[in-house]
Amino acid sequence: MKKTIKRKFREAVNGNEDGFSIIELIMVIVITGIVTAIALPKFADVNTVDLYTTARQVKSDIRYTQEMALSKYAIRKIVFAGSNNTYTIKDNLNQIIESKELPKNSKATFNAIGSGTTELVYIFNSSGEPDSTYGAGDTLRISYGSSYKDIEVESISGRATIQ
Repeated sequence: MKKTIKRKFREAVNGNEDGFSIIELIMVIVITGIVTAIALPKFADVNTVDLYTTARQVKSDIRYTQEMALSKYAIRKIVFAGSNNTYTIKDNLNQIIESKELPKNSKATFNAIGSGTTELVYIFNSSGEPDSTYGAGDTLRISYGSSYKDIEVESISGRATIQ
């Protein structure tokens, strides 16, 4: 008897006896809400990933400049101009060897910490050691909103680390 009433109700509402009950619809909505609540915080970390990727690229370019100084047995410098988010690799005569900028899709910016200027220069001698009067020991901060990553270049070895 109950089946016939339920079947007649579904036929009246849907035009046939196949359909979803209200409990099935509520369960789908609840499950969708739970999945959304779990997934949304993961998307908030996308900018942090972008920031870390940018920091790794800059760190790699600092190391590249140091290795270039070693391989060419000549002074090489990397100059960060914080105002336009570009940096250049130069030789000892200030000739630009390579010019780079932060990735186009990156919203990160960088500036020098503790140097009192927006420009930061790391100079590596022909042995790959940093010049302690320029940049070595200073911190390059790459930031996006309130998040940031600091890159420090050790004053003796020239090793760059992300903090």
